[in-house]
Amino acid sequence: MVSDVVNVDPREVEMLQQYLNEFGQQIEAHSRQLEMFEQRRIESLAAAETLKNLSDENGNTVLLSLGGGASIRVNVADTDKVLLNIGSDVIVERTGSDTIAFLNDRVREMEAMQKKIAATIEQIQKQAQEVALRIETAYKQAQINQQPGH
Repeated sequence: MVSDVVNVDPREVEMLQQYLNEFGQQIEAHSRQLEMFEQRRIESLAAAETLKNLSDENGNTVLLSLGGGASIRVNVADTDKVLLNIGSDVIVERTGSDTIAFLNDRVREMEAMQKKIAATIEQIQKQAQEVALRIETAYKQAQINQQPGH
């Protein structure tokens, strides 16, 4: 893409600038998606850890958030029956160990998606750098052409 830059016309520079803007928007969208996956991954890890700790301890007291910054301590009577949202608002009852396994699988899937998204961002950044270099070269060439004697 950074080949023949000697005679770049203004329309091409404008088009390249539009490409650069679109690349920036794509990077921003993918970065937001990456953040969303990271947040969900952390939530899934925390839920799996909480279930593990509840099944290991005798106390089974947890904080239940009521919203608005208010929480209460509650005793969990049955830690082996967990209601699990498996997607599309479908909720199933699973054992604690099955839920932990499901959450850990979900974490691995999210990590794989994060790697793919990060690779996509990297690829878009490389393309954006090529376009930016082409624009910079075109401007430099235009300045040289405007100097007396050219």
